[in-house]
Amino acid sequence: MFQSMSNNTESNWKCEGYTEEPHPSIEVEWDQKCPICNRERNSPKHKGGKFPIGAVIAALSAVAVLGGGYWLWPNLVSQNSTDSSQESTEQTITPTPSPNDQTGEKLGSTVSSASPSEKADSSQESTEQTITPKPSPNDQTGEKVDSTVPSTPPSEKATTQKQLEGFSQGEQTLFSGTGNVNRDRGIEAFQKGDYSKAAELFKKATEADRNDPEVLIYYNNALANQKPNPITLAVVVPIDSRLTSAQEMLRGVAQAQNKFNNSGGFNDQLLQIAIANDGNKPELSEKVARELVNDSSIIGVIGHNSSSASQAGLAVYEEAGLPMISPTSTSTSLSGKAFFRTVPSDAAAGEKLANYAYNKLLIDNAVIFYNPKSSYSSSLKEAFEKNFDSLGGQVIRSVDLSDPEFDAKIDITRIALKKEAQAALLFPNTQFTSVALEITKANSQLETEERLKLLGGDALYSPTTLKAGASVEDLILAVPWFAKSPLSQDFSKMAEKQWGGLVNWRTAMSFDATQAFINAFSSNISRSEVLQQLQGINLSSDKTSGSPLEFTSEGERRSEPILVKATQGGSVAPNNSKFGFDIVRE
Repeated sequence: MFQSMSNNTESNWKCEGYTEEPHPSIEVEWDQKCPICNRERNSPKHKGGKFPIGAVIAALSAVAVLGGGYWLWPNLVSQNSTDSSQESTEQTITPTPSPNDQTGEKLGSTVSSASPSEKADSSQESTEQTITPKPSPNDQTGEKVDSTVPSTPPSEKATTQKQLEGFSQGEQTLFSGTGNVNRDRGIEAFQKGDYSKAAELFKKATEADRNDPEVLIYYNNALANQKPNPITLAVVVPIDSRLTSAQEMLRGVAQAQNKFNNSGGFNDQLLQIAIANDGNKPELSEKVARELVNDSSIIGVIGHNSSSASQAGLAVYEEAGLPMISPTSTSTSLSGKAFFRTVPSDAAAGEKLANYAYNKLLIDNAVIFYNPKSSYSSSLKEAFEKNFDSLGGQVIRSVDLSDPEFDAKIDITRIALKKEAQAALLFPNTQFTSVALEITKANSQLETEERLKLLGGDALYSPTTLKAGASVEDLILAVPWFAKSPLSQDFSKMAEKQWGGLVNWRTAMSFDATQAFINAFSSNISRSEVLQQLQGINLSSDKTSGSPLEFTSEGERRSEPILVKATQGGSVAPNNSKFGFDIVRE
């Protein structure tokens, strides 16, 4: 879920497909499978080739760590955990591998990285990782069934529904790289309007792959369509560009939907979810938003993922009066009468970091490293600077991480020699996290007394950051949610039971967004009524991922981020890592 912009490729391998089925060369994370052909690093180039026993052992080890997909940090983490006290570097317990279905493959948990294509701006989008589905053939034909968000009664779906690619309530899988025979059969039944059969098959599909939120959503959609007048929400996720982020969001939505439907729904109406893929592309986000607005059955939207995508969609929702709750977009440029978010904004994160830097670390001056082309990065920088200045601190200068001439070692050495600043604020968007880590490395090479204090945004909250080892020790980050926070314990345990491991902040915030909509249902379930009800939402912590949920008049959540620190033996850490994250005791 995290990408690298540096030339450091020792952690990647190149795949060109099987000899008999080649494809263009693609860089793949060292411990991941090729998303195109499903090859592992040690797999033979010939499908029928003899697989060495060493490779078999390596593959099994990879499955134990990889198969699943959220920021599931392996069980070894919990053995090192000493603090049970935002965001999602959470550790996780490796899900118990189970048969995938008739293929006999196993799925476990993983710490998954973003593919090279996942380089869109994502406000808080990729600081964690998750259970990534195991790539495999889509079906026997390899063809994709077009999907749609229906605006017709359920009974008419099979014959009158307009086909829209990138939308599905169960008519197709939007994750074509994952194989699950019962899911595919369930899709066929769903297309025919045989919801009873579809529910039966989707149920088996969830048992075969407990980590896959799409099949759990489709199972509940099939149940919902067996009753009159299902309640429909849409969730917009970036499957094409940030597959793991999409799955993380869907897990939160699926968990809330499943809980709601299992409790009987509302007035005997169950909840169905329409999944839409916008790839985090603003131009596509606008088109997706228009399709959702035109479907009168949809009374609310969860998403989008990145701030730029949310901004494009919001303009459409505002005009139509369709309420939108974003669980991941943090940019301060987002606002409107139809807009809400369950994640603390960049304004809150910037204020939190400024207060801690000035009042606790006694820092008077700082340098900011950010990407001015990123809405997330820019708004975080502006929020910190504004609050730090009001406290009496000074930002000496701001450095553009996207500048091709930028050299981390030269810049950090210059700052140290001239004693320009006491701290470096690292605010990259996910596209430039690798450049920020070059800064931490350069800083660690200075004499101890010359080193800068390091603070940053949640884009650095990831296993990739911790792999940097001693260079990130004592790095302090502001994150939306933390699995080991005292308030998060109940939800974390519930999520662990559902998915086989602890989840990250995207899952938690998406769960809260869905819960907000669910608790806005009233006797008159309409867009305008739900919009009005959301303004008065007040949920206790037992109905959310941990913190009470209430919105301000601007749609902001009344909460603040959590500060975590990278430290040796941290309670939330990837497997075989000496470093993890722990909550900062303020």
